Amino acid sequence: MRYKINFIPVRVRFSDSFFSSLQRRETLKFSLFSIPFWYVLNKFVLLSLFLTMACTKKNQISSPKNEQQSHNYINKQNTFFRNLGAEPENLHPIRSTDAYASIVQGYVLDTLLLRHRDTYELKPHLAEKWEVDKDHTVFTFTIRSNIKWHDGRPLTVKDVAFSFHAYKDPSFGGAHFLPYLENIKSVEVLDDKRVRFKANKKYFGNLSVLGSLAIIPEHIYKDKEKKLSRRLVGSGPYILKKYEKGKKIVLEQNKKWWGRSVKSNTHRIKRITFRFIRDENDQLIRMAAGDFDFIGLSPEAYMKKTNTSPWGETITKKEIQNKESSGYRYIGWNLQNPLFKDKKTRKALNYLMNRELMNKKFQYGKAKLATGPWYSWSDYADPSIEPILFNPQKAGKLLNAAGWKDTDKNGILDKTIQGQKKEFKFTLLFPNKDFEKYLTIYQQDLKKSGIDISLRFMDWSAFLKLLREKKFEAVTLGWSGGSVELDPKQIWHSESAREGGSNFIQYSNPEVDRLIDKGRVEMDRHKRIKIFQKVYRLIAEDYPYLFLFNSPIRFYAYSKKVKMEKDTYLYDLGTRYWWLSHE
Repeated sequence: MRYKINFIPVRVRFSDSFFSSLQRRETLKFSLFSIPFWYVLNKFVLLSLFLTMACTKKNQISSPKNEQQSHNYINKQNTFFRNLGAEPENLHPIRSTDAYASIVQGYVLDTLLLRHRDTYELKPHLAEKWEVDKDHTVFTFTIRSNIKWHDGRPLTVKDVAFSFHAYKDPSFGGAHFLPYLENIKSVEVLDDKRVRFKANKKYFGNLSVLGSLAIIPEHIYKDKEKKLSRRLVGSGPYILKKYEKGKKIVLEQNKKWWGRSVKSNTHRIKRITFRFIRDENDQLIRMAAGDFDFIGLSPEAYMKKTNTSPWGETITKKEIQNKESSGYRYIGWNLQNPLFKDKKTRKALNYLMNRELMNKKFQYGKAKLATGPWYSWSDYADPSIEPILFNPQKAGKLLNAAGWKDTDKNGILDKTIQGQKKEFKFTLLFPNKDFEKYLTIYQQDLKKSGIDISLRFMDWSAFLKLLREKKFEAVTLGWSGGSVELDPKQIWHSESAREGGSNFIQYSNPEVDRLIDKGRVEMDRHKRIKIFQKVYRLIAEDYPYLFLFNSPIRFYAYSKKVKMEKDTYLYDLGTRYWWLSHE
């Protein structure tokens, strides 16, 4: 399961889950299984950790008076406008790590298999059929014939083999893929239609990992030295037509897409334009002005900011629930920093976050206080874990037990660390301005307990750079939901603390590593649930993050011209099934 921060994994790429609920957030990929269509706003990611907000004005366009006006009219009516929340740092299929890139890639790249929107079963996509041996270690895929890349060249089984090697080779920049592909030892081209993968050991997610691989053209991506940060070539339903840095990304329908003949009810919209509006209020204003046709909504926006015209007239807002896994926002501590090495200190920092007040004030009680390292409603989450409630008194006792005291009576706690007096001061980096109101409350409560926290808002690209370089004390962002059949290795195994890995806080617990390794090779789901529930508990009790909120409820809004069969499917919001009213 790959997560993406954004709430960035192999890529949050399969459904329409908006990054942890369609609530707009900065996020990283969470998992290879996160965005069912591999990517499509799916994962919220869709978003992304991960996403945006919504609203649109009444579309009253007068009849065109000349050819140029006619052209603009057609463009407007044929185009689906949506917001990403931030500009992707990189569109490269291997090197990109944020959910925003995954959303775009989900429209452009094809995978071998897909998840069914209502059953979650794997179904054919680029591969028209597949076979698995009785030991679950050999996987043979038969690729469809006559598939073309967007540049007109044929897609071959050699491209499939190249894609696997490229994702698995760290020199291509995809270290975040390794937890999922490490069990696949080889790939073999059998003939012009079949390719066979062999695993060196059983792993419950081997087939899903291979099925969710986005296949990329060797002739475009084989040169490791080329950046290709704003180029994206695939075989999927949309072609990257234009990328104006800082302004927009435009995708146009691939009229020659192989799927048109077998998936006629998907991807009917002719053009998709993405904007990069970060501020929630700006998003709502743009939606009301008719500049967007779809956005994710925060609970606050849904309950409080969308109750007047044109909301309810030319804009429809929805509150939905489905079985797709949801993400969560968190504060992560750099565990190599001496301030955060003591577990008692980290637990005290949890007690000082008044999440109950924040949930009531900003989430309107719609969220649930997160209890651990993934979706609380997951079968793999330990249901006995209770959320840590706001309690400054308990926090004070823990801080005192950890050696923190105000020895010079200046209002800031201190203690001797590695022979030097250290005051409890640190900086928290955050890339989402809308979340600052939560952090301000936290800052005030920390100050009352003698902890001085500075809040530093950062541009998304600059934030990711410091994250990769591990040059931070504390950060806040989120993980998109990932797969229903989750795999914790990408984020929580010590091996994932490698350069380019998703364990950027450098968490390490030998027992957690052992249980993750054990659960990954357990093919019996009921037994695997018991193993991963132990992992959930151990991580929760280590307090490596301050887990904030998650919820089974998602909010979004769409314009009058958007049409759909239903508000949501069982495991997927279903944006790829939407169409526009004039079509």
